[in-house]
Amino acid sequence: MYLWIRILHVLLGALWVGFIVFTVVFLTPAMNALGPDAAKLMAALRQRGLIIALPIIAGLTIVSGIYLYWRYTAGFSPEVSRTHAGMAFGIGGVLGIIAYIIGAGIVSVNMAKAMKLSQQLLSAPEAQRAGLMATIAGHRKRAALASQIVAVLVVLAVMFMAAAPRL
Repeated sequence: MYLWIRILHVLLGALWVGFIVFTVVFLTPAMNALGPDAAKLMAALRQRGLIIALPIIAGLTIVSGIYLYWRYTAGFSPEVSRTHAGMAFGIGGVLGIIAYIIGAGIVSVNMAKAMKLSQQLLSAPEAQRAGLMATIAGHRKRAALASQIVAVLVVLAVMFMAAAPRL
């Protein structure tokens, strides 16, 4: 069972990191270039289940990682946790948890608000559109900045995890 959980952790972590880096480097700039048409792209991604899948992938990565850390440290033993490898795994895990909190608390919330307002934008009177677009842009900007922070955190987490067995 340990091997399967480790495989699951690595695969889900790779998906999480890959998607976040893809979002920061490619998707967000493309959406910014689309302007108001980005709402159509977000609606399509939402229909395909992205809004539900990504938190599940990240959450399962964290849960499996906590189990692996518990197993590696023999029940969170302070002696094992203080080894170089134990600290590297622990730091990587903490970075992943912080990334998840920022992603759920800032990125998801702001993107949900932006999507809701984008749908209203389609049927809004012309006089309200400029204000709605400014509010949507603010939510997208906050989500983009938080996504960049999440990307750095998950990449650092992977680096710590990759280095830990060698320490």
